[in-house]
Amino acid sequence: MIIFLLILLLLVVLILNAFFLFIQKRGSKALGAEAPKVKMDEGLVEQTEVYLKKPKQEWQINSKFNHSKLYGWFTDNQSSTTVILVHGFGVDHKSLDVHAQLFDKLGFNTLQIDNQAAGRSEGKYLGFGYIESLDLLEWIKEVIAKYPENKIILFGASMGAATVMLTTQYQLPKNVKLVIEDSGYTSASNILSYHCQKRYHIKGRYLIKGISLVSKIRAGFSYAQADCTKALSKNTLPILFMHGKNDFTVPFEMREKLLTCGKFPRMSYESQGVHIRSYYVDSKKYQGAVENFLKLYL
Repeated sequence: MIIFLLILLLLVVLILNAFFLFIQKRGSKALGAEAPKVKMDEGLVEQTEVYLKKPKQEWQINSKFNHSKLYGWFTDNQSSTTVILVHGFGVDHKSLDVHAQLFDKLGFNTLQIDNQAAGRSEGKYLGFGYIESLDLLEWIKEVIAKYPENKIILFGASMGAATVMLTTQYQLPKNVKLVIEDSGYTSASNILSYHCQKRYHIKGRYLIKGISLVSKIRAGFSYAQADCTKALSKNTLPILFMHGKNDFTVPFEMREKLLTCGKFPRMSYESQGVHIRSYYVDSKKYQGAVENFLKLYL
């Protein structure tokens, strides 16, 4: 009987570890990281190509969380404001080139970073925004070290949106003025539960708790530490929430939940777009929402 229980326990551990690797290893496609094929509004492709030709400074920092080398690319517009752009799950900084182009067009400096386990940056495991939020603190310090008087805007998409929201729970330097989140989820547990049901037709509540335990042991954090609703309860910065009604990667209903969290200045924008593609198909209104938010709070 004891041998049977030990074998069963070992089997459970192996299964949970396999799920952990499937979900969190570098290059994971567990949340459908394949970008939606959406035609951009007229002019966006050409404007982004112009932006990408501008000189970029390559920056490098070391993560205090696990000492991984992390890379970022800075575009200097001689501005007093820098936008740090944080990408999503299973992609790298290039996925936000078109958004970086928007902030460049508005005259700001841009810093596009590769998160842990993405692009050129080191790291084995994705952090659902938690590890990335700790690394973002270091990127903020790096901007201030180079440009002490710069105002800083945090922009994130999908897991990057979760990252910037999670970062607001920490004591941030006064340089950080506001946050823009595009298509962010409420928590790691909630988004995994949603995809368990949507993709695999299982509720997965206890499965997720088990994988979270493996994540705590192997990656250094549990899914409870990647809860944006709890983080926002501590936030004081203005936040612009930007979501598409046809987003089936992060359901639009999560925006409604996020809007009820905390006591801080906020604005919201919505489009008919899919995941992180509102700017692609509604660029004028998207830019207008960003500009109105900046005029009000920057």
